[in-house]
Amino acid sequence: MMTLLVVASPCALVLSIPSAILVAIAAGARNGILFRGGVAVETLAGVNHFAFDKTGTLTTGELEVSRIETAGLTTADEALAAAAAVAQDSTHPLSRAVVAEAQRRALPPVETRDVVNIPGFGMEARSDAGVLAIGSRRLMEQRGFAVAGYSSSGAEAEVWVARDALLGVIYLRDRLRPATPAVIAALRRAGSSVALVSGDRAAAAERVARASGIEEVHADLTPNEKLEWIQRWRREGKTVAMVGDGINDAPSLTAADVSLGRGARGSDAALAQADVILMHDRIENVPTALRRSRRARRIIRQNLFISLGTVAVLVGCALAQKIKLSLGVVGHEGSTVVVVLNGLRLLRIRPDRNT
Repeated sequence: MMTLLVVASPCALVLSIPSAILVAIAAGARNGILFRGGVAVETLAGVNHFAFDKTGTLTTGELEVSRIETAGLTTADEALAAAAAVAQDSTHPLSRAVVAEAQRRALPPVETRDVVNIPGFGMEARSDAGVLAIGSRRLMEQRGFAVAGYSSSGAEAEVWVARDALLGVIYLRDRLRPATPAVIAALRRAGSSVALVSGDRAAAAERVARASGIEEVHADLTPNEKLEWIQRWRREGKTVAMVGDGINDAPSLTAADVSLGRGARGSDAALAQADVILMHDRIENVPTALRRSRRARRIIRQNLFISLGTVAVLVGCALAQKIKLSLGVVGHEGSTVVVVLNGLRLLRIRPDRNT
């Protein structure tokens, strides 16, 4: 009876899952991948569809002003200074680029107050000269400004500027991350489909998608429209991971089965919703995180097989009185050690050199 009680104790079974999960989390942290708990590891392992934001995720996010087209009511510098005044405290890549260009030109600051973010559209603030608004073409159309006649050819993004009337458009260009095509290819090899969901213009989004190797593109999206796409994919039975870093991505990050945000430059809202945080601004960590989670899942299954198989064999031997207590203890404790050592194999995974 004592032998049966010893060998039937499920110590190895109890350690099968948490040992692998804890090692996976620790191993990820060593390479700049922060999993927020075991659920994130387990869910990411089952992902078969990735949705990527564009600006700052697939691209470098280091936008630069290429040209400024005014409406004739002000100079290019004045339009830029007005936009920078509204954008100065924003973490959005477009805002950072506008502010950086204003600083490079040493433009005098414009005093603003009551800054309000309009998710998916832009921002506005009050100044002594009136209400300043910056953002998308759609925002200007909502405000009743005439937006026809402006050419955005060759620009990745645009920031429209208005103050009681349209002041002009700031055109910006961005660069694709060198590792992006390899990352997308790695995800495809892993059996996952990939889509691009962006609030930017269709031409810019499609250009980045072609260079990245992404076939499914959805552009000119508001945050709610991004959210609707995530929900649609989930209704179709897909397990969806959303990768983004901006405040406009927060709703879709929340709706996805698992979300990945960038810790280096991501907005507070995006990071608050992310289940996995990618440090060091490395998009290469996306397929690495997927590999780690799937390896953890395989090891968990191995551990369950080892622990349950060992218990079944030892209990059978104990019931048949074919095993002594000393051997039962060795078998029981040995299976526990094997399970823990098997989990430690996760520490041996290195980032994928192909990405």
